[in-house]
Amino acid sequence: MSLYPTFETLSIIDGVVQNLEYHQARFENTMRSFFKKTSDIQLVALIKVPEEYRVGQIRCRIDYNHEAFEVKYFPYTPKEIRTFQCVYVEGLDYRFKYSDRQCLEKLKTEAADEVIIINNGFVSDCTIGNLLFLKQNQWYSPTHFLLKGTQLSYLLAQNQVCLTEISVADLSSFEKVMMINALNPFDEKRAISVKQIRL
Repeated sequence: MSLYPTFETLSIIDGVVQNLEYHQARFENTMRSFFKKTSDIQLVALIKVPEEYRVGQIRCRIDYNHEAFEVKYFPYTPKEIRTFQCVYVEGLDYRFKYSDRQCLEKLKTEAADEVIIINNGFVSDCTIGNLLFLKQNQWYSPTHFLLKGTQLSYLLAQNQVCLTEISVADLSSFEKVMMINALNPFDEKRAISVKQIRL
């Protein structure tokens, strides 16, 4: 097992950490549920943004175990997603933000920009975030997500998104699909037609 089996990825814009309370909540849940520990560590206390990273959007990665942390900063360039390919798996477990992502990486394909993971017959996530689907001016996200992302948690709290069970057969009933994660918040300009999903 890695020295740091779990991690958090945070977006920092012009030196300001985004959605920090949701990252803090997920971190505390991971400590309780995965490490069986309680922690009074505040992630904000670990983040010391270097001067050269205080302009624009920066990706901050915090790798951690039950007692130690490693914080790194990277320039960030969003990944443009114009096509999706469905991939089918059974029993995939990524309920915590594991540093070992081999189970996700091996699902990637050159046939599309990103995959839609069909886990046990139901739509879940893609390899880099949660998915949103538009139908009649309402955005939905799959009940069977692999990992509840911080951006999804935020949108649910704001009542901007509803959770619903989505099968492969349901995909054609939606109009658009959008990937969201900590670094890619809700933005309808990034949504694409579900016709760009290859089953």
